Formats: sequence, structure tokens, C-alpha cells
Amino acid sequence: MTFTQREPLTEQEALDYVQSLGYHSLAFDDSHEVDEELHWHEFDSVAIVISGAGSFADETGAVTQVQPGCMVTAEAGWLHRTLAGTQTRVVLGSNMPYEEWSHPINKPPVS
Repeated sequence: MTFTQREPLTEQEALDYVQSLGYHSLAFDDSHEVDEELHWHEFDSVAIVISGAGSFADETGAVTQVQPGCMVTAEAGWLHRTLAGTQTRVVLGSNMPYEEWSHPINKPPVS
């Protein structure tokens, strides 16, 4: 996982950036009243915060705060969870089209 802080992008700029990477993109509101369970995804991804603020934790419990302009690039299998209080608009890019994602999208850790 790579975390970078850059100048905030508009939603269209973020969608264009994701497309320039050759990824499939979607924009959505990410709102959490409770901590998510630790999970992973089957796809490589890049997530760009457009607006709002929040935080996520990795498998070690290390917490990262997010705000507009934050970008997280992660490989499939990265364990993480979004924390309570997160209210963001996010552009997500993945190396798989949404229609090919298996469900549930959030996969539990393997013992």
C-alpha cells in the first residue's frame, strides 16, 4: 500500500487520472458510523479522496487520516478497514471492472 497526499482534485480530474492508469473507475460516497471489519479486496486499486475526511487502519492497527487529495494505491489482498466517522466522496479505480467483482466485495481475512 502506498499513501500520498497531493493537491485536491475535482471528481472529473480524479476520474480522468484513474482512466490514464488504465483502471476502471467509479465515484461514491463512503460513510461509516461504525468501524468496518478488517477485510481485503480481490482487485488492485487506487482511491482518491475528493471531499470530506475520515480514517482507515491497516492490519497492524496503524491509523491513517484522509482528506481531499489523499490517494491510496493498494494491491489485491491488502488488509484494511475504514473507521467510524469517515464521511468522504471517493473516486476508486480498479484493475477489474465492477461487474467482475465477486461478492461480498469485502473479503474476510484468511486464518
